[in-house]
Amino acid sequence: MAGAVGRPRKNSPRRRGSTAREEILDASAELFTTQGFATTSTHQIADAVGIRQASLYYHFPSKTEIFLTLLTSTVAPSTQLAARFGDLDLPAPMRLWALTAAECRLLLSTRWNVGRLYQLPVASSEEFESYHRQRTQLRQIFFDIAAEIVGADDPRADLPFHIAASVIEMRANDGVVPYPMSLDSLPDVAIMLADAALTVLNTPLPENRVEVTLGLLSQDSE
Repeated sequence: MAGAVGRPRKNSPRRRGSTAREEILDASAELFTTQGFATTSTHQIADAVGIRQASLYYHFPSKTEIFLTLLTSTVAPSTQLAARFGDLDLPAPMRLWALTAAECRLLLSTRWNVGRLYQLPVASSEEFESYHRQRTQLRQIFFDIAAEIVGADDPRADLPFHIAASVIEMRANDGVVPYPMSLDSLPDVAIMLADAALTVLNTPLPENRVEVTLGLLSQDSE
C-alpha cells in the first residue's frame, strides 16, 4: 500500500490546536513571550510542535510572518467590533464600555500572554507596519469614542485605551488560559477595567452594559 502523501510529523501532536497552523502559533507564542523573538528559531518552533522545519514553512513563510500573525490577533477582533458600531444606535459610553471589555476579554483568552509581544523591541520594526497601523487605528477608535464624552481636548480621552491594555500586566504567562472565551459571561477583570474606563471619564455606567456587550460578541461569533 502506498504511503500517505503529505508532510509527516516527527512525532504525535504535542501542542494545543485543531490544525498544524494553530499548533505552530501556540508554540511560537510560548517561545516568543518567554525567550524573545531574536533568540527563537524556526527550528525551535518546529521541534516544539513536533514537525519538520521544512513543514513549518508550508504554513508560514518566515518567523516574521508568525510574529505578525500573533501581533495582529491582539487587535483585529476589537477593530472589527468597532467597525460595526456605525450600524448600531448605541450611546458613546456603551460603545466605549463594550470595546474595552471585548479587548480585555480577548487578551485574557489565550494560553500565552501575546499582548506582551508589542513590548518587544522587534515589534517596532518596519516589518510589522501593518500591525502598527491596526493598533494605531484601534487607539484612535478608543480616543474618538471617549472624546464624544469628554471632548477631544481633554487628556483623559486617551486613558481608556491604556486601561484596556493594562490587562496584559494583570495576567500570567504560564500556558493556562485565565478566562476561556464564553458567550454567556465576561471575565470579572474585563468588567472591572471597562467600568474603570468610564469612571475615569466621570460618566455613568450603562445599566445593561454586560448584556449588550455579550449580544454584540455573540453576533461577531456567528
